Amino acid sequence: MIDTVLVLNAGSSSLKFQVFRSDDLSVLARGKAVRLGEPEPAMDASLADGRRERIALPRACDHDTALSAVLAFVDRHDDGWSMRAVAHRIVHGGERYADPVLVTPEVFAALEALAPLAPLHQPHNLAAVAAARRLVGDVPNIACFDTAFHARHDALTHNFALEQGLRDKGIRRYGFHGLSYEWLAMVMAKQHPDLHAGRVVAAHLGNGASLCAIQDGRSIDTTMGMTTLDGLPMGTRSGALDPGAILYMLQALGMNAGEIST
Repeated sequence: MIDTVLVLNAGSSSLKFQVFRSDDLSVLARGKAVRLGEPEPAMDASLADGRRERIALPRACDHDTALSAVLAFVDRHDDGWSMRAVAHRIVHGGERYADPVLVTPEVFAALEALAPLAPLHQPHNLAAVAAARRLVGDVPNIACFDTAFHARHDALTHNFALEQGLRDKGIRRYGFHGLSYEWLAMVMAKQHPDLHAGRVVAAHLGNGASLCAIQDGRSIDTTMGMTTLDGLPMGTRSGALDPGAILYMLQALGMNAGEIST
């Protein structure tokens, strides 16, 4: 019997997965379901020995259906695997969660309340948690947060120059892509300990993009702020924008909140 951990990364129209051995974290299987909720959804999956499958998904495919396809693929190739936990990438942990946490009903409700801070990400992340609870069985679900790597910034870094009452309502810098940066710092510690002990500017570059200042393996500052909109220009996000430009769109150009958001 091989103890395993299933890791899920749920996006708005995708579900990525990997199955790891619990003891040495070697990858046993991986794959990605794409175009969920769109025409012609499909899943590509592969095993450690190189075998690959392309799996058609039903037209009205949601995260539940995609996860069912993932579990069916795992079952078909189960070589004495025993799933001990499901780990989830959750974009936002807010001010409360700075480390991975077991998802209880109370934790789930707290993470749902953070959805307005990451409306394009958080609901889909939590949809995968809900699906896993229904479909995987009685195993722990662990939430790992994109904000956590940046959660211990000093007050000068994470505060905006706003009154305390607004800060108390959660208006502050959080930073994102933390799981990516934490992994990079871990690899640097193993492969380049001299760099890891110094000052590094790391880049997470893709359709979403950011930079992170890392010193001695810790996040010191990052380009994303309260939301994932700040910092570098991205595929569908403007990046850093003078707040006066938003006021100008609202007051002088007569644009409404939906138009400005778009």
